Amino acid sequence: MYYEATVVFIEEIQMKNGVKEKKVRKNYLVECDSVSVAESKVNDWLKNSPFGFETIIAKQSKIVDVVE
Repeated sequence: MYYEATVVFIEEIQMKNGVKEKKVRKNYLVECDSVSVAESKVNDWLKNSPFGFETIIAKQSKIVDVVE
């Protein structure tokens, strides 16, 4: 099964008057058996990210297979 995980990254952008935080959403496709495993895999995958992040949504995907 595949799960879609949406992650929000908080990126810092240098501005003339200081630093501004920008939220950027990115989606990941995870092969696993449950929502909790999908969240865990994404968090482990991104643990060394230079930006702060939060996994906000994990749901079962309609994708049935990946053709390589």
